[in-house]
Amino acid sequence: MDIVLAGLKWQCCLVYIDDVVIFSPTFEQHMTDLERVFQALQSANLTLKASKCQFCRREMRYLGHIITQNGIKPDPDLIKSVTNFPQPKKIKDVQSFLGLTGYYRRFIKDYSKIVEPLLQQLRNSQQGNHQLKWSKECTNAFETLKKKLTNAPIMNTPNFEQPFILELDACEYGLGAILTQEYDE
Repeated sequence: MDIVLAGLKWQCCLVYIDDVVIFSPTFEQHMTDLERVFQALQSANLTLKASKCQFCRREMRYLGHIITQNGIKPDPDLIKSVTNFPQPKKIKDVQSFLGLTGYYRRFIKDYSKIVEPLLQQLRNSQQGNHQLKWSKECTNAFETLKKKLTNAPIMNTPNFEQPFILELDACEYGLGAILTQEYDE
């Protein structure tokens, strides 16, 4: 699919394995973009299964996110697995929790700083100490991540008519940068 739609990727469509998302600024343009994608698929003798297709959507669930004309946010149904995650009792639990939250790290400001106590648990286990030594700092990091994910911001598309705000941060165990814009609700 990547090869077949290579000339259209990022212009009007995104491809992940066999999923294709077609995006357009207007309905009229969407019809044109659909036709271009259909022609490319037809030229490669590929067919679509109608029951798996959705057309002209203003909102969709895709790879753990909800995508709308206003932006992208974490899928609340998947965030429930984070908010319902019990406090880790083993190193493997910490790894699982960080795997879940790490997928959405772009929505959490200062993610690297917040997770540091949990990452320290993993580093300790790699040095042969496989006992989980849960601390007040670990509890704070664990609960903060849950809270921030349930109140995650919507990532909007950039508005090149408005100024951008670049925030940089660094400390002894991490560094980060975030590019933001202020939007009127």
